Amino acid sequence: MLEFSLTWFLEGFLHPLETPSHLILLVALGVLLGQHASAHFIRNILLFCVAVITGFTINNYFPLRWNNELILLFLALFVSLLTILRLNYRLLWVQFMIPLLSIACGFMLGLDSSPIVIPGLGADTFYNWLLGATIGIYSAVILIAVISLLLRDLFQGIILRVLGSWISTSSLFVLTLLMVKGN
Repeated sequence: MLEFSLTWFLEGFLHPLETPSHLILLVALGVLLGQHASAHFIRNILLFCVAVITGFTINNYFPLRWNNELILLFLALFVSLLTILRLNYRLLWVQFMIPLLSIACGFMLGLDSSPIVIPGLGADTFYNWLLGATIGIYSAVILIAVISLLLRDLFQGIILRVLGSWISTSSLFVLTLLMVKGN
């Protein structure tokens, strides 16, 4: 039977909020989902949640050696640019693009999230960390999406578009710092 560890749970819960690329992508996706909330809002959130679990599973059993942080930042940049454009949700390609982005963002967040492995730690700590990270990722996106949903008609949506421009600027800054650090 698994034992609950509050310390490892909190480590996992705070992980998405401590990693800049995760935080930028969570805010970007939450704003986009809130801006385009419609009858498909719940579907997009559920697709995101399933994709996060899929990313965790693949990361645990078949770790891929991609530059996940770079992919997360490019996803955040693309999502924030879609937020700035505020495309009409009635367009068929926009209805296809938002669920696809929800899946891609969730998959990459799950793929880039893993606890620090210390020899001798049991499976309990690993699963507590994953539970905390899952709840942290879900609650951040849902909270930001609900706030964005409430703000989407305020000042004709300009607030969310300005927030999208800040997110794109932040992702560009972090991308620039990654490129400079890499050379």
